Amino acid sequence: MRTPTSVALVLLLGAIPCAAPAQENLFPQASVIGGVETRQYNFGENFGADYIRQIAFPVAVLVPVGKRFSFDIGSNYAITSVGRPKSAGGKESFSDFTDTQLRGSYVFGRDVLVASVMMNLPTGPQTTTLRQFSVASSASSNFLLFPVNTYGSGFSVTPGLALAATAGDWNLGLAGSVRVSATYSPFNDSNNQGAKYQPGVETRLRAGVDRLVGSSRLTVGFTFSTFSNDELRGGSFGNGAYDPGDRFLVDVGVLAPAGGGTIGAYVWNYYRSSSGSSGAAAVGGKENVFTGGLNGNFPLSSRVALEPVAEARLWSPEDGKGSLFGVGTSLRFEVGPRVWLIPGGRVDYGRLRPPQGKSDTITGWSLGLLLRYGL
Repeated sequence: MRTPTSVALVLLLGAIPCAAPAQENLFPQASVIGGVETRQYNFGENFGADYIRQIAFPVAVLVPVGKRFSFDIGSNYAITSVGRPKSAGGKESFSDFTDTQLRGSYVFGRDVLVASVMMNLPTGPQTTTLRQFSVASSASSNFLLFPVNTYGSGFSVTPGLALAATAGDWNLGLAGSVRVSATYSPFNDSNNQGAKYQPGVETRLRAGVDRLVGSSRLTVGFTFSTFSNDELRGGSFGNGAYDPGDRFLVDVGVLAPAGGGTIGAYVWNYYRSSSGSSGAAAVGGKENVFTGGLNGNFPLSSRVALEPVAEARLWSPEDGKGSLFGVGTSLRFEVGPRVWLIPGGRVDYGRLRPPQGKSDTITGWSLGLLLRYGL
């Protein structure tokens, strides 16, 4: 029930070309970004589901105001479907808007300090039935790559600061944020209408460095997140507290010129320490996700670029394991001076053994289209 930073909005921001160094505003121009992404995973016969599919329609607006202030806002409409054997109920679907994230940022100096405040606005369905929640949460995975991990979780505010400095050939960065969330009612079943969920306070710290190594750029980052206990009261669940566990993320990337374009190599490792609960059924546990890959950007003409990717992902939860290997590509079209069109696709293959289950194959595919229009 904990809402991460909107995955869709992060992907949308990544679709924008990088701004020039020492610019005074985070966004070079006002833009509207929208699109559609369909992703499906098919499971072997040892799983309770034949497939999980999600279709997401992200939209974001990015607006610079003056030289130093900017704001962005983003949301999704998502359709999540689970295909089960007829004996287990057949296909089930859940569709709705997600929460909306609104962020304002102010740049001090020449990119030396950035202050921001993000608000999670509860436009998504905070209250659902247990059955609807089961379908929607089937896409909540740190291992699989669904575009939307969660629909709604109530109002929250996240203030943050980011500081940049140089030390010789190194660029140094440090950022921190604190998220405070309001209580909300997660379920409206007859036995759970009185249930109240209070997410704990999240504190996040990130440090990063980068530098030129020959003609390549090396980037290293570390992120740490810690949480106070979530609390659930009322309904058929009784009263209990949930410790989500601390989160650690280490990432390393190298970007190098290759021919007329660039090629990048990256690895990152996400680790969640053991979680625990009291007064309710135990949920979760420690897990580790390791990912490594290659990506590239190769101009095919003055207005078209090819962006291939190959990636391997290994999942090691407290019980179970998984591996996933994927290849894909996208094309970046500059349709006009203000319009970018980015279609793409990907296929994945691997094996998955869920907790208390048997290992079997998993295959996946995705198709997407992003459109950016500069105002």
